[in-house]
This record gives sequence, structure tokens and C-alpha cells, in this order.
Amino acid sequence: MLTLKDYDRFALADPVFYDTPERYPDGHERLAAARRPPPQGWERGESGWWITLRPPGSGPPAQGWRIHVSVTPDRLARAVDIVWGHCVRAGLAFDFLRSPATARESAGRRAQRLPGRHPVTVHAGDEAALYRALGELAVLLDGLAGPYLLGSLRHGPGPLHVRYAAPDGGPLTRPDGALEPEPRRAVFTLPDWVRLPEVLRPDLQALHAPPAGAFPYRAERALGLGHGGGTYLATDTRTGERVVLREARPHAGLDRRGEDAVARLGARRAALERLAGLACVPRLADHRTRGEHHFLAEEYVEGTCLLRAASAAFPLTSHERAVREAGPYTAWALGIVESVGEALDTLHDRGLRLGELRPQDVLVRPDGRAVLVGLASATHLADDRPPPVGDGDFAVPAGLTARDAARYLLERLRLWLFLPLPCVGPGKPRTLGAAVEAHYPVPAGFTDRLLAGLSPSGPPRQDLAGALLAARTPDWPAIRDSLVRGIHDSATPGRHDRLFPGTPSGPADIGGAAFGYGAAGVLYALHRAGAPVPEAYTAWLTGAARQDGNRRPGLYDGLHGVAFTLDVLGHRARALEVLDSCPASWDRTAPADLAGGRAGIALTLLHFAAATGRAALRERALHLAAELGRAVDDGPLPALPGRPPPHGLLHGATGVALLFLRVHDETGRAAWLDLADRALRHDLDRLRTLEDGAVTLFDGTAGLPYLHGGSAGVALVLRQLLRHRPETGGAALLAGIRRTCDAVYVHNAGLLRGRAGAIATLAALGEPADRPAVLRQVRRLAWHARTHRGHLAFPGFRMLRLSSDLATGAAGVLLALSSAFEGSGPVLPFLDPRPPAVPSAPEGR
Repeated sequence: MLTLKDYDRFALADPVFYDTPERYPDGHERLAAARRPPPQGWERGESGWWITLRPPGSGPPAQGWRIHVSVTPDRLARAVDIVWGHCVRAGLAFDFLRSPATARESAGRRAQRLPGRHPVTVHAGDEAALYRALGELAVLLDGLAGPYLLGSLRHGPGPLHVRYAAPDGGPLTRPDGALEPEPRRAVFTLPDWVRLPEVLRPDLQALHAPPAGAFPYRAERALGLGHGGGTYLATDTRTGERVVLREARPHAGLDRRGEDAVARLGARRAALERLAGLACVPRLADHRTRGEHHFLAEEYVEGTCLLRAASAAFPLTSHERAVREAGPYTAWALGIVESVGEALDTLHDRGLRLGELRPQDVLVRPDGRAVLVGLASATHLADDRPPPVGDGDFAVPAGLTARDAARYLLERLRLWLFLPLPCVGPGKPRTLGAAVEAHYPVPAGFTDRLLAGLSPSGPPRQDLAGALLAARTPDWPAIRDSLVRGIHDSATPGRHDRLFPGTPSGPADIGGAAFGYGAAGVLYALHRAGAPVPEAYTAWLTGAARQDGNRRPGLYDGLHGVAFTLDVLGHRARALEVLDSCPASWDRTAPADLAGGRAGIALTLLHFAAATGRAALRERALHLAAELGRAVDDGPLPALPGRPPPHGLLHGATGVALLFLRVHDETGRAAWLDLADRALRHDLDRLRTLEDGAVTLFDGTAGLPYLHGGSAGVALVLRQLLRHRPETGGAALLAGIRRTCDAVYVHNAGLLRGRAGAIATLAALGEPADRPAVLRQVRRLAWHARTHRGHLAFPGFRMLRLSSDLATGAAGVLLALSSAFEGSGPVLPFLDPRPPAVPSAPEGR
């Protein structure tokens, strides 16, 4: 499952599009060892940023002891050369990072706190090899410094760390053959069935020995944890005073300038000392070192993080709230901005400026005064460099004077408070400022003031992408042509791993052939919008399906969606080749859902059975449907290990209900409608009607309105059920979901979890009264739209980079708008009760 830090990794290699981390541009820094041929008989490989070397005849490293060498990036080359020599002599497999640049990223401020891999790893395996390797490497690597590796056991005072692990971070195998997850904790943990080698006993005793001297702080809870340390709410045991305790670990949490968390903590301490006595920053209480960790104790400020406070009060979640609450919110937000401005002026008077100011870096006291708690970017007034850490959307551009920098930060915060979206691209402040003026009673000249602060060098250029969408009467042909050209312009048919840039779909997955996040969905969108699909694209898709080393089932996630797309594009022979390559075992082992499971497989089989007359495909589909029917009767779909209970269209019972409806269309048997009703009820029971009448699907933590797993996806299947059984009683729910789809603020633009999905849902439900709402949502796409090489483009999920895929990017927007303007019905496969038209043109034309 993806985490927020996973998206950060996929934003490293390219400044425009998401891309695989291994394409990180470090060619000029590659280690000599990374280019060196392997020793005679050894096998060399590459895995992400790591170079792997395996001795002759050894195969993959087995479960056992690992020695990790932790060094700073400037010492990586020396450490790798030493380890290379030792491991070749000893016949031990080893891995190492390919460059100091990737070493900096691996130890960076945004890196994973508990990474699965480390700068250099020796696969010692058994206890005897571990003993010999530790003895020699401890001498050879003595004096090389590096960060302590959380979750491992440091051996002696040097850079060697040890843990017991399985290959590639997989589960450990117990002596009885049972599998158990590898321990993933910040402290060293040994499986209960593994004996600690004697050579490590002194190290374990040293780990458990309390550091010298008293430590007067007791941590109550973590406020944030990162690679360079943590931030904790703590109590001073001497006085009972609550404090915020900031921790920094040496050589960890590196920033763009190579400085570590300890250096930044020292800069923060210097800033707080300089600002002593001011109410707009926390009071510095203490600083001390415990073991190798550095700590700063600060006054605990009573208040609410501005990010949380603004999110709770934000009124644009619905039209009704906007009308009722926009006025009070405006007064509150402008008061916060005024208070922050006064704080920035005070910092300036003390000789400091900030390079970054994020909403989470501001606390709001109960009396409304702002306190600046994010001082990591504080520096002297003449330092006009961009900040070495942080979020580029809230960072000062290089070259601004201290006064202009403060104004930039203030206006960026002001804009965010009213419309919390990225402000990226030429002219985007003008578009977003106009939207603020349209929805809030802000003072006259709001946008002019905004532009003056965010564009100190002169008036910004026009937002061409925004203007194209925000017109009173959007020019659909011009929008379509620009989107299509933008998608074509992003194509990379020379790459084997992707045809179009997309959003990552898993911790190691991006691009590929799949329908949801890969090439198949983009080609489907182009075809549905009436744009030509070049033969080079379909050839790439066919080749990718044939050569895919990570073959998966499924309509959205795997080869079934590729086969379906090729057939829709008129390449039936290729489509059947892909379909026939899907092993029948997937029918038994896949999960139940629509995205990658049996519901999507069965729908695809029904499609090909109708298109080809192959009775065996129909029988397989009906058999899968019958199995899913029994599963539905047993209750809600079961959760997969480590995941929440499934819900909604792509992963929940709604997608299974869609299959039952299509089987009813195929067989005419009313029992399938009963099953569809029962399946859909599992998700209908999750729907919640809010005070303003909007309807969302509650997943256990939040209300979701989206196509992917929210109320919009439920609505499209419910509408189909109501055509057969209007007495089911879902008309009121559909009315509420239609209201939900006319939300003012939606964070993402995409089809499955964003504004394009709302447009597609309103178009599919087809109520004439919703036409004004559809046009409103189309115009609001201007808030998200960007340009790339002059063509319309859209950011993918989390909006860190552009994407062309169906799920999150430009292809999904194209599909939604095509549905809205062309009246072609639902955008996603099988959501229309009529069988799709299948081209009959022969293969090979």
C-alpha cells in the first residue's frame, strides 16, 4: 500500500512527471564501483538505486544475518571499495548504493525512517560468516562515520550494523515453516527463535545500557517522526512543565545542501535564542545531548495547528456551507494572515527571515494570535538562497530581498487559506485569486495584492490552461484537442517500462500496461474521445503484455484490462492472445473485486464471450459470478491482510454488484438482481447523509465522495439497479450523491478520486437539471489545470507531478469531459447497461 513518502520517492527523478526512482539523474556522480565489471564468475545486477553482486553459484541471498555499513555520502566510495575487496575474498553477496547522490536521498529529510535497504549491505548468512566478516570489516572501516540505523544493532563504535532478515524485506520463515513478518521497529528486535551470536552480546548490552547522566524529559507521545529524528510532546520531570522535545540524529535527515538534522537543530536553537522574549515564537527551554542524540526543549504553546484549524473551518465543502460560512471564515482567515504578517515583521526586526512557511508551521493560540513554530528555514536577512528543505509550493524563490520574501510567504499563505491547492504554473495565482473573489467576501483588490506579492518581478503571464476551461461557455473542441496533444506529447514509446507518465499505484509500481494507471487506460480514453490511436501505441501495449514480468489479473490492474482495451480498439486477435495468456488459476486465487479480481475478470470474459461466441468463456464467467454470489451471501467482502475492509466500486461490493447486473442482462434470471441488490447493500449501508444533504461513503475514518471507493461509484451501479427495480428506494440517495458531485472544493483533478469523477458521474446520471452543475465543475478544473509544452495537462494524485493516466491524470479528465460534452454515457467499462459496440474490422489492417 502506498504511503505519502512513496509519492515523494517517485517525484525525485523528474521535475515534471512522476517517474521511477531508479531513473534519478545521478550519472555524473556514479561510483567507480558501480561501473566496474563483476569479478570472474560473479553475477552483477541492479535493483533500484542499488548494485547487487552475487558469488558464483550462490543464487539469491538466503534468510540470515545482514551487515549494514552506514557511512556519510562523501565516504561511500571508500566504504564500497573496502566491502568489495572483503566480500570477493570471502565469497559473500553484497549490495551498495550506486552514487553519493542516492546516498543523500536515502538519508534525506523526507526518506523513510525505517528503510528496507541501506547504503552497503553484506549478506553474511550464517553465524560463522557473520563472525568472520565483522572481525575484518570492523578494522578496515574503522573511523568512517554514518547515521545510526534504526532497527539494527550497532557493532562496536564504527559504521557496522547487524540485523536478521529475509531477502528483499519479505517475511521470515520460522523453523516449523510458518511465515512471520520481519520486525519493523525503531529498536533492534530479534525473532524469538533466533539465538543472538556471542560476538553481538556486548553490542546488545551497550544498546540497553542507559546513557550517562540524567535526562529530565519524559516523552508522552510523538508529534512527528522522520529520518533525522522525532518531535515529541514531553514533560519536564523536574517541574511538571509540558514541552515540545525536538530530536536530531547525527548524519541523518540530510537536506539539499548536505546538512544533517543536528546542524538544522543547531540553527533552530540559534534562531530561538535570537528571538528570545517574543510571543510569536516558542520559548527555548533547554538543549542537551543524550547518547548521540541532540535534543531541543521548547515551550509547549497552547493552540491549534493552522492546517488543522483551517481544514475544520473551511467552508467550500458544499454550496450551502459556502453561503452560510464564507463570511465568518473570511474574517477569521484575514485575522490570521494579519497576525502572521506581524510575526514576520518582528522576525525581520531581529535580523531573521524565513525561506518557507507552511500551514503546519503556524499555531493559532486560543486568542487568535499566530505563533511561528516552523523555524527550520530561518536565516539572516541577506541570505536569498532557496531553503534547503521543505515544500516548494510554500518556499521563497531564490533572489528575493528579505521584505519581498516575507510578502511572498504571507500572500502564499493567504491564498492557501481560501483555496488550499498548489499554486504552480504561469498565471495560476490570477486564476486562483479570481476563484477566491467569487466565493468569499474578501476586500476589493484581493487578487491584485496577491499578484504583487507572488510576482515581485512584474505581472505574471496569463494562465492559458485555466482560461481555456474557465470560459463562460467552454470551447470543448479546443479543450479536447489540447488535452489530446498534451497526452501525445507525453508519450515515451521508446521506453519499455511505460508508454505514458502516470501516478504510482504501489510502492514499486508506476506506468506499465494496466488500464487504471498505465497505457491501456490512456488508449481507451483517446479512443472514446474520438482521437486516433497510433499503431505504435497498440504495438507497445501488445508487446508490454507479452513481456510483462509482473503479470497480474484484473480489469484495472492487470492483463484483462489490456485485452479489453485492445478489443475495443479493433485488435481482436491481439486481444484474444492476451486474454488466453491469463492462466485459469487466476479465477481461483484473485480477490473478489473489480479492479484486480474476479468481478473484473468475469466481466471481461462475458465481453469476449459475446464478441466471439466462445461458450467456454461464458461458462467461466458464470462460474465466477456464482462463486461471488455465495461470497456475498456470507456477508461483506473480507479484508486482505494489512488493508482496511474493502468498499466501493473498484475494491468493494459495488463492483461485484455490477457483475451481477451484467449477468442478469446476459441470462435474464431475476436471481442475479437479488444478488446485485444484496451486494450493493453492503456499501449502501456505509452511506451517510450530511447536514447539507450531500451523501458520502464512510470508510471507517472519513466520508468519501469519489468514483474509486466512494458514493459516486455506488451511484452509477445503484442507478442501473433502479432501472430494473425502482421500488428499491434509492432515488433519494441518488439525489444526495448528485448534490455531492457539485462540491465547490475538490482537492484532486483526476477521474477516480477527484473533480473529473464528479463530472463523469453527473454526466452519467443524466439529469437535465444537473447541466449547470456539470459546467460549474468543468470551469473549476481551471483551478487544477496546467500546461506542458503549451498543451493542457493535469497533475496526478497528490499533485506533486503531472500525469497522463486514466485514474488520476489527463486521460481521465479527457474521458470525463468527453462524456459530459459528447453525451456518450458512463466513462468506465461495463457501467452502461447496453453491451459495448465491438469493432468488427479484421486484425492486421
